[in-house]
Amino acid sequence: MEDENELSGLMVNELLQVQRPGDPTPGNYRSRIEDIVEEKLVVAWPSDGGLRLPVHPDQMLGFSLVRAGNAYYFSGLVDSATDTPLPLVTVIVSSAIQRVQRRQDFRIKCLIPIELVGALPNSPTSSPDASPAMLRLKTHTYDLSASGVAIRSETLIPDGTLPEVRLSLPDGGPAMKILCRVTHCSVVPENPNMYHAGIQFIDINEKEKARIVRFVYRTQLKGLRT
Repeated sequence: MEDENELSGLMVNELLQVQRPGDPTPGNYRSRIEDIVEEKLVVAWPSDGGLRLPVHPDQMLGFSLVRAGNAYYFSGLVDSATDTPLPLVTVIVSSAIQRVQRRQDFRIKCLIPIELVGALPNSPTSSPDASPAMLRLKTHTYDLSASGVAIRSETLIPDGTLPEVRLSLPDGGPAMKILCRVTHCSVVPENPNMYHAGIQFIDINEKEKARIVRFVYRTQLKGLRT
């Protein structure tokens, strides 16, 4: 399972430990996979000593499991929760299922309008009093995940640039404005006039992340059905 990144890597009746990412007082919430329906997990409502983990739709959760002495982790978005006839939570898996030290969100290739706006870092040769150059770039995404986005353009963006990304998902919702960090930008080998930039979301709220996870899920599901 070390290189597993498919939902088929999970099995009905598999035991899980569940937590809310960033929870300062995480409990020992346990759950079990009850079913797998339309590429979603149906799990027993996570509980700790009879106390249920508070969950709500569009909430991100972290899931851990152990196989053959190895720990694995994946993240998921709460799609729905119900009390009857059994307390169950339906989850859209949003990251690859890998060993704890190798967490990676699902990423899809897509062309979505995107705009980057912000100040460029001063070069080492710039005067300390020099005003920073401004970045304003309109292009399209190359790929997208809940943790970041990649673009291709004719503009070289220095590593460490902190732009505001304005992303327009084709889901009928408003454009999202997310503070980001450019983690790398390099020449595309097959086209030396183009650059490929990796961009990490560093300030994204739960609602925005939920929209992206749902969009990624719908796009993946559409691909499985074609």
